[in-house]
Amino acid sequence: MKKKGLAILLCFTAALSVAGCGNKKGALEGTEISDSKEGTEAAGAVLNQYEFVYSDYVTLCDYSAVPVTLTQSYEVTDEDVEDFFKQWFEYNSPFYTADDTKTVIEEGDIVDVDYVGKLDGTAFDGGSAENQVIDVSGNCMADGSTGFIEGFTDGLMGASVGETVDCDVTFPENYGNTDLAGKPVVFTFTVNAIQREMTIDEVDDSFAEKYAGQKTVEGMYDMIRENMETEAEQNKENQINTLIHTYLLENCTVEVPADYLADLFEAYRSSFIAQNCGGDESQLESYLNTNYGYTVEQAEEEWKTETEGQAKLEFIFQAIAEKEGIELDQEGFDTEINDMMTYYGLSDASTIYESYGYGDAVYGERYMKILYVSNSALEKIRETAVITTDIPEENEPGSEEGTDTQESETGTTEK
Repeated sequence: MKKKGLAILLCFTAALSVAGCGNKKGALEGTEISDSKEGTEAAGAVLNQYEFVYSDYVTLCDYSAVPVTLTQSYEVTDEDVEDFFKQWFEYNSPFYTADDTKTVIEEGDIVDVDYVGKLDGTAFDGGSAENQVIDVSGNCMADGSTGFIEGFTDGLMGASVGETVDCDVTFPENYGNTDLAGKPVVFTFTVNAIQREMTIDEVDDSFAEKYAGQKTVEGMYDMIRENMETEAEQNKENQINTLIHTYLLENCTVEVPADYLADLFEAYRSSFIAQNCGGDESQLESYLNTNYGYTVEQAEEEWKTETEGQAKLEFIFQAIAEKEGIELDQEGFDTEINDMMTYYGLSDASTIYESYGYGDAVYGERYMKILYVSNSALEKIRETAVITTDIPEENEPGSEEGTDTQESETGTTEK
């Protein structure tokens, strides 16, 4: 069986649209699973009472050739890679490079220095660093992320490139390190270069190694492309799955028992309050309004819609599994759980089960097995799905006119 990776919930894409506040903890790929159980109640325990023959509630449509039409390209072009790097560079700017036209530090200069801090002539821990890009006038790192103790950079003003200068400073009385608090020390600076802002055209191999961990600029761009292609492929897979879900929901008839829907909603609601409001329902209105601009009524309406969609997908995929004779692959399931434990750094699967089970590990394990089987049913449908692309001309990559194509899982044919 094809490995599912850490996306055991791929077959259910009911991410609530309350700006993420409705995402059941751990229930969506990329959602953090916490080891903390504080404030969490076993809201899903009541759901264990339900046992269904799913086919009794579902009239399946013909899913032998589900039509899936993609309306965007997932190809990563050279232009995409260059645009990504350009945006990243501009967002994280300024970057600095040596200004060969300057040799003496003046007001407002950014400099590259090494320094060693000494107390009574002996270097102290944490007082030395190399190739630090600092703002002399601002007495801080060039990016403003870290400020220095008063007087740290005073001795650098007027120093020359290549020169070594001493700065006498005294640590504040309330400095956190008790060994240095209130003590006079000497920082010896070596001025490596006066800096200026780098342009994107000056990006070189040393930049690639420093900021991307790659030995060359070409290697940096290759890494960007690989990451973008991986993300694009995942987005494509998710979109295909979403379109299959939509087709099944629109063409199958599902009658989910009302009591199950009510308990599923209440389990979700209770779990949300436990996780976000410390279990105090009186805080719900304030929490929703402050974080998402929602009233309780608006949030509950969305939660009901989404839990109903989740339940319908559960019933549809389980009915398909029943029809196709798809059963739980216990070994594959155990491997999946072990992979998730490794990914989240957990030694006990109960935390994962509680995250998927609204605080109840017993229900969570059962529900994850349902999801695992549902993913197997989804894979079965994907094998015969008719996947085509119909991209508007203005969105076609690499050409002004564009070419319509029909693409399947096994190949591409032009129309």
